Amino acid sequence: MSFINKNPYFPELIREELEKSGLKEIGDDDSAAKIHYCDISYGKRNHPSTKKCEIVNQLEDVNILGNKKIQYENHLKYYKTRPDYIPMTASFRRENIDTVQSLFEGTKKFILKPENALSRRGVAIVRNHLELIQHLGNFPNYDAWIIQEYVDDPLLFNDKKFHFRIYVIYLQTSEYQAAYIGKKGFIYTANKQFRPDTIDNDVVLSGENSQENVFYTPEDFINRFGKNIWDSKIVPQFVKIARETLKSALEHLQCPAVKQKCFKILGYDILIDKDYKCYLAEINARNVSYKYPNEEFRESFYKNILKLVRSNTSLSNQKLRAQGIPFERILFKNDSNIIEGFNGEIKIYEPIQPTTFNPFFWKFIFPFILVVLIILAFLLRK
Repeated sequence: MSFINKNPYFPELIREELEKSGLKEIGDDDSAAKIHYCDISYGKRNHPSTKKCEIVNQLEDVNILGNKKIQYENHLKYYKTRPDYIPMTASFRRENIDTVQSLFEGTKKFILKPENALSRRGVAIVRNHLELIQHLGNFPNYDAWIIQEYVDDPLLFNDKKFHFRIYVIYLQTSEYQAAYIGKKGFIYTANKQFRPDTIDNDVVLSGENSQENVFYTPEDFINRFGKNIWDSKIVPQFVKIARETLKSALEHLQCPAVKQKCFKILGYDILIDKDYKCYLAEINARNVSYKYPNEEFRESFYKNILKLVRSNTSLSNQKLRAQGIPFERILFKNDSNIIEGFNGEIKIYEPIQPTTFNPFFWKFIFPFILVVLIILAFLLRK
């Protein structure tokens, strides 16, 4: 059995782990009929071996998660309302720029993003329609844009605005779909201390800019804000955001080939305000970077992903804990049920499908109406 290793961040670790299992690394030109494992970067997802792999780190299409506009519109369609963890959002094209002019009222600020750009290219904070027009003039190659209400009262870390990067592993076979959230992640701060009166990108935008901007969760957050805040307020919001965004996308996610196991590492960027309310900034579903991980993170992160995705079954939380894998299963779907669980709490839901049956109506409202009608009929007879 063989493997293909095109990972730009953890190639030595992957090679070491898979060779321990007796697998042999092959190159691009090798025409092996059967390949056990393929790690192929998003930019090379059309690699000729992608569909020949038993396990591959690609999905047929990730736009349902990675494209900000498509992800947002699909979310609204599925849940019929905007969830409170997604700020007010609108999309527009360059030629229809006047359609968003009415958004600018009072002192509101908005974050502006190209619909499908990578990293922070084209991202800026704008306070009025004129600033929006001027910003678009600096990026003539982008026609489709997203504008979103800016979180203007952020929680600060070292007096700087920051966001969380959490990792979710989505895993799919012909028999099930599952999702796992990592217990380890990052805090990315802005370059400069926060000031509420500025739109300077070095102040208002956080990111993986240098080693000085990178901290770790949960330890660095707990040291600053306390374990109770992390456990009771932050983690449940992470789980809710990851679970619901994936749940709305399940029917759109496919492996490159039938009867194949595929997975995707998703990097969720999550903002937080001073009241510990979390907001989804975006889902990195194409290229997920790890520029400055420390040795502990580098050593354990991908090793545990390999254990997770190479398992013969979808590992339950009990089995994850028994094997020391620092992930929690937050979503599992087979043909008949969705099972969601976190921290030992398991709930079983019916298959995702629209229904007109309302148990509250038939149990409480209908009997009440029936009683009223009987009383009215009796009074009319009298």
